Amino acid sequence: MISTTTPPAANPQSRLRPGRYRIAFALAALVVVALVASSLLNYVYLDTIPGRASLYGLLAVALIALGTFILVRAYTRDRATRRKHLIRAAVLIGLGVLLWLLVIDVFLFTQSAGPGVAAVCALVCLPTTAFGLLVVRRMDRNHKEPWRLVLVAAAWGAIVATSLVVWGETIWEQSAQHALVPGPGLDTSLAFMAGILEELAKGLAVLLLFLVMRNEFDDVVDGIVYGAAVGLGFNYLESISYMTNLYSIFAPENNGAVAAGIQWYGRQVLGLFFGHATYTAFIGAGVGIARQVPRMRQKILAIVAGFIVAIAGHFSWDAWATLFPIENTLFGLVEIHLRTLIMTGPFTAALIALLLFGIRYEGQNLLDQMHKEAASGYGAILPEEVAVLASPWRRLQQRLQALNRAGFRAYFKVSRLQTAQLDLAMERWHRERKEIDTPLEAEQQLRNRVIQLRHWVTA
Repeated sequence: MISTTTPPAANPQSRLRPGRYRIAFALAALVVVALVASSLLNYVYLDTIPGRASLYGLLAVALIALGTFILVRAYTRDRATRRKHLIRAAVLIGLGVLLWLLVIDVFLFTQSAGPGVAAVCALVCLPTTAFGLLVVRRMDRNHKEPWRLVLVAAAWGAIVATSLVVWGETIWEQSAQHALVPGPGLDTSLAFMAGILEELAKGLAVLLLFLVMRNEFDDVVDGIVYGAAVGLGFNYLESISYMTNLYSIFAPENNGAVAAGIQWYGRQVLGLFFGHATYTAFIGAGVGIARQVPRMRQKILAIVAGFIVAIAGHFSWDAWATLFPIENTLFGLVEIHLRTLIMTGPFTAALIALLLFGIRYEGQNLLDQMHKEAASGYGAILPEEVAVLASPWRRLQQRLQALNRAGFRAYFKVSRLQTAQLDLAMERWHRERKEIDTPLEAEQQLRNRVIQLRHWVTA
């Protein structure tokens, strides 16, 4: 029997779900067409791909071949397992296609300095980007996002978004140079170009996550995390592009490594969180707000507002950098830091304030749902566990106690139990607000999973 403390069922047959999937499919199809067209145009008009690209493309060929094999074998399986094999095949084939597009575009971005320099630049940018993703994911103190979705968001920023903007920016720049004389007007146009095209390309990733994985997209905090992850991925490949380009320019003067190092510091240290991560996080915040407002007009307004703020922040940075270039003196080192703090600092500060508000709001509602679940008597969350689950530090302390008592296996057991309990509280919260598509049975399945994990932990 369901007690009165159980949240009412949300709409199990949501009318919005088919519409969301159709929109997501249409956006994904447009992205694939744009990627293929971009890479073909790169190949035909910008430059040819070196023969060694075939060697790097072997992994893409292998992924496509394996995906095709699984696809063919899927139709010999029974219906219960066929869908899983079809999904695996689609993922492998998709990864193969994206990897090949990446090979084409990366060679175009970096071949001026050679693959060796490009590989070194990629390696030195990897630890800082990984650190950024770790920090971004841990910003959600209450209910961390799955690594698979965070990495997908970062991969979109690095692979898809950078590929989408190449030809858009090329056409915009050539049109502006023909229509405007060199000066403030042209500089302003180019600043708008970067802000509009790059944020639209990055924001598509957050929007697709919202449309396809809505049940993993909880609120404004999740939106900020996913948006920042997309920005970090974009910043990763853009850093490699700038580093290799400047290396090739200054290499004849034996200053290539210094020029690349300055770019690395500016983009991977100073601008790691102050640049693209901040801009696209605002788009994620807008989508996260749209996740929890009831009316379609409010959802559209929230998403559009997020894009506008992101474009404004990006534009302000590019406009300042163009109109007020850094002096080639020792004071220029100070100017680099001041420009970052003055132009991007206010946007980052506003984003942090929005994040803190979202974390507090989310935490209060999860605490309320945990109290209700504890009062229901189902046994998934016990009254004495509520205070521990509500505090990230006390959860960590509980895991460390398990580690000291029985090693890493116990640590991960307790971690899985805590995660499942928080998942249950989040499910209850969304169901109470009628924000979830899954039927009421899904909540009971989560509850049963928590009870099973509890028995596993105590065993």
